[in-house]
Amino acid sequence: MRRGSPSAIVRALLCAACLVMALISPAKALALDSEPYVGEAYAAIVCDQAGNVLWERNAYETLAPASITKVMTAMVALDAWGDDLDTACTIYDIALPSDAQFAGYQAGDSPTRRELLQAMLVYSANEAASNVALNVCGSEAEFCQLMNEKAQALGMNNTSFANPHGLEQDGHWSCARDLMVMGRYALLHYPFIAQTVRLEGVDAYPGGTYRWLRSTDEMKLWYEGLLGIKTGAVASGTTFLGASQRDGVALFTCVLGCDTDEGRFADTASIMDWAYATFWRPGLPSAGRVASSSPSSLLPGLRVVTRVPYDLGYQAWPVGELGYTTVALPHGTLTSPYDLAQVTSWRQEGRLAGATFVWHDAQPTTTPAINPFAVDILAGDAA
Repeated sequence: MRRGSPSAIVRALLCAACLVMALISPAKALALDSEPYVGEAYAAIVCDQAGNVLWERNAYETLAPASITKVMTAMVALDAWGDDLDTACTIYDIALPSDAQFAGYQAGDSPTRRELLQAMLVYSANEAASNVALNVCGSEAEFCQLMNEKAQALGMNNTSFANPHGLEQDGHWSCARDLMVMGRYALLHYPFIAQTVRLEGVDAYPGGTYRWLRSTDEMKLWYEGLLGIKTGAVASGTTFLGASQRDGVALFTCVLGCDTDEGRFADTASIMDWAYATFWRPGLPSAGRVASSSPSSLLPGLRVVTRVPYDLGYQAWPVGELGYTTVALPHGTLTSPYDLAQVTSWRQEGRLAGATFVWHDAQPTTTPAINPFAVDILAGDAA
């Protein structure tokens, strides 16, 4: 017999009328000792996987997003195309500055939607971005309207898109906070983007000739756990929208207004290292420990034991108070094997930091009612 999914069972457990709620026992509030070193970025921000901002600087000031723009271009295109990415696109002649990044597509080429999106996201090809827009809407102006509508839906209130590629233009601007929100959303909701931005290069056939397009994201070659996602460079500064994951902890960053290509990566690495260094992962009871027991509904005289199924932990940052709420079956309730007995939700400053589950054993037993080694955890010693 398999255990049900935690989400479904938790909902059932929380809705049951016989359940009782434990009191919240907050831990002592801690303060950050320092902030990350940032050498070039004028604006920067970092958040965790839940979207909680851990540190920011000038995060709401509007600057040129540069080719980070292409992440929004990809989302709008994927909204229109769905999973149909093997259809051929029409390539048009695009008037762009001669010093812009080009893959080399020419009028008459017919790359697939997949190839065009990959060339845009990985190599940052500007003519690819313009042609994505034209193949979706027929005009860049109409496509930018969709980009701005998407931005508003995501709460990017300090953003205005005037083109699909990110080259500097009047009316084209954003801020580090908005772009971080966009990057996090893209990775969580668009598997194609999440997979593509991790590639070191892509195959392309501009002008009918094979070309391997190397990623502009050099940081993925040396930073542990980097997930992407997009570089940018214009006259007013270089940019980088980043994401990484280590030991189950995900971070999302954005730096704007850097002086050099190397500086945008160095600042991103410094911010991520700082966040990981300040991350706090308290441990919970080890797997197999008995938490409690209750009378068996199937075999009178025996008890159903509840155990911690695996090593557990919650994700917290050394800022704000940490506490928990436990929902459990009342003592003495008749239970059956495999029942979920207890759910504990850990929160920090209103943010869900994690959840732990305690299940009943498969077979009734005569094991004593409770393991004394689990009392301190179950009683609320979260400090």
